[in-house]
Amino acid sequence: MAKSVIGLDIGANNVKAVELVETGKEIILKHVGYAPIEAIPDLTNEEDRHKALLKAIQAALPKSGLKTKKVVTALNGKLVINRVISLPKGPVMRLSREEVKKMIIAEIEAEIPFPVEDAAVDFYTLDDPTTTKEEKVRISVAVVPKTEIDKNMALMREIGIEQESIDVVPFALMRGITALKPRLNVETTGIIELGAATTEVVVTKGLDMLFTRNVPLGGNLLTRVIQDILNLDYEKAENSKIKEGLPPTVTPQFERIATEIRNSLSYFQLQEHKKIDLAFVCGGGSKLRQVLQFLKEKIDIPLEIANPPLENVKNEIKNIPVGLLEEIGPSLVTAIGLAMKAKKNEKRFNFLPENMRKEGISFKIYYVGAGLATAALILLFYLLLAFKIKQKETSIADMKKALSNVQYVVERTQESAQTLAEATKFEGILKEMYIITPPIAQVLEELVVSMPSSVWLREVIISGDIPEEAAITAKTAKEGKGAKKKAGPPPNLNLDVVGLATKSAGVADFMVNLKQWPHFSSCVLTGAKLAAIGTEQGVAWTIKCNILNPAPAPDKKPEDKK
Repeated sequence: MAKSVIGLDIGANNVKAVELVETGKEIILKHVGYAPIEAIPDLTNEEDRHKALLKAIQAALPKSGLKTKKVVTALNGKLVINRVISLPKGPVMRLSREEVKKMIIAEIEAEIPFPVEDAAVDFYTLDDPTTTKEEKVRISVAVVPKTEIDKNMALMREIGIEQESIDVVPFALMRGITALKPRLNVETTGIIELGAATTEVVVTKGLDMLFTRNVPLGGNLLTRVIQDILNLDYEKAENSKIKEGLPPTVTPQFERIATEIRNSLSYFQLQEHKKIDLAFVCGGGSKLRQVLQFLKEKIDIPLEIANPPLENVKNEIKNIPVGLLEEIGPSLVTAIGLAMKAKKNEKRFNFLPENMRKEGISFKIYYVGAGLATAALILLFYLLLAFKIKQKETSIADMKKALSNVQYVVERTQESAQTLAEATKFEGILKEMYIITPPIAQVLEELVVSMPSSVWLREVIISGDIPEEAAITAKTAKEGKGAKKKAGPPPNLNLDVVGLATKSAGVADFMVNLKQWPHFSSCVLTGAKLAAIGTEQGVAWTIKCNILNPAPAPDKKPEDKK
């Protein structure tokens, strides 16, 4: 039976929990939990707020069997940054994931509202860099403070539940709407989540995030104004807001929120030259009376309340109160999106540390390079298993299947041995490259390290002759022979580099960086011209350098000093 996942959405005023089981054909709803956080926002002290939060989470979760469940949480707020950026596809393909993260930080550092050293980054590419014809690839990026991750994990540990992943709210909203409204005949969809503390504005195309913005205004602002105007306590003001609607004196405050939403959606449409076909309104604020009418006065986009958001879900909850899903439905979109399992090839964020993720190791990874001993152990395993199940009646077909599996492992082992031999041969070539002066491999490494993020290479040519003496010296050094034949002068090699840059200053920085290494000399820019790089204007350039073998500084003997 398919295992369930619980999406846990911790808001400013309440906690929502949704448990889903996904089969091949349908989504089954097993649990819906909704509990208010009994603490007045911004006024309750931190300790009492924490106790109220723990109580609400426990009330929202299923009452039994929780230890076997996987819980997915999410981060949200003004400190969570979601962007779609473009980076040169060369570095994205060539560099490690950690190096690409550094490039992303450098690209959006000015937008990060907290210390960069406290930033945790996750990303995935929206374009395949191996197939796209563009010079840049679009990358979906999420940046969150490490302190927020730690707080989220500590909260789950305190309750005693197991986390499967930590996502970010905009992407959970996207999955929730896409899964629950699968037959939309529109290309671009907007999502407006009216929360208590903030408002999330999202634009998607299927499961591609095109735009997101967190507006630091929410329903609590309206409740505060109603408190002051009608002289009510917080709870009564909250109920009045939902049941009786906004009094005229409060309408301007809601117009502030609506204006921010309109500006966000208009910005996207102007920048991307795309029309938003339909926008869904969800979150606790969507329960306000005449909320669509207020929004339509400011936003010239077709709007729809995301209710009921469970039209594509089979409900198997027993004894659920009548009308509960209709009442809280628009508030469940994020929790539903968190509970949705990743589909094949679907990319999503996960800020849970690597060492805490329980991912199975595939058999393929296990047996490659294991050798004949592993094959023998697997054969023994199959023989014992067949003997235990069939005893004396083990069929020949079962034995053939076992032998077939062993043969498969042996073939993969042989392939692994061949790969190892090729790797050993390549290692020998690299050693020679480091021993011959100047060391070519080290020169290439210094060349790559010197590249600014706005520059990438298209062609590198090293020309010149390596003297026979240098090759002989390299060979004897590799073989560990004691003979030390005096090598001739180091070879005179030339380096031609052809590349592209999005910023002309990046080429100058590249040349300055190269001159700081002892192997590069006489670096000259021999060509530069404007070139179209995707939709941007860039520079195509050519640099020539001499590659030197720096002589070690002579040792000074004591008697030389005067």
